Amino acid sequence: MFAVMLQDAFRHSSSGVYVRFRTDGGLFNLRRLQEKTKVLKALIRDLLFADYCALAAHTLADVQLLTDCFSRAAKRFGLTISMKKTEVMHQPKPDLLAQQPVVHVDGAALNAVDRFCYLGSVLSNDATIDNDVTKRLAAASGAFGALEKRLWNERDVRLATKVAVYKAVVLTTLLYGCEAWTSTDATSRSWTRST
Repeated sequence: MFAVMLQDAFRHSSSGVYVRFRTDGGLFNLRRLQEKTKVLKALIRDLLFADYCALAAHTLADVQLLTDCFSRAAKRFGLTISMKKTEVMHQPKPDLLAQQPVVHVDGAALNAVDRFCYLGSVLSNDATIDNDVTKRLAAASGAFGALEKRLWNERDVRLATKVAVYKAVVLTTLLYGCEAWTSTDATSRSWTRST
């Protein structure tokens, strides 16, 4: 139902983020995206997971437009937007300062944040992964500590069982979402200094 509501909300809107791509040639040959032919564009404006939805656009005016369309469609479908859970964040281009965006839903301003948690991952306005990695490390440490008395300190549990539980519980907690991390030289240097 949510997907149908989004189709209804944005059927007359072309706002969002356009992604250019090609499906032929080498994956890392970026020069092929400069060609005029065979380059496709996809419009990304809503990222939907169950009853969570993230809206994306290049300008604050487009974000407000998408939010208004979303709000009107939600009302038509008998849904309400939780003002407590709905936040707005500005991710500027590198070397530009982040602004505090002002976006309204039915006259009420949404809470502007520097970072927020979406589907278990921490997104930040500087587009770094440091906050997400810190959260994952803390969660994995908590998972490890929770098993201390019942597993790690138990002499009757075989080492192979402990290793299997470590891989299944601690490592999966640590690495959740890591496939979406983009590590930069600066990030790698900061991790190297901190370890």
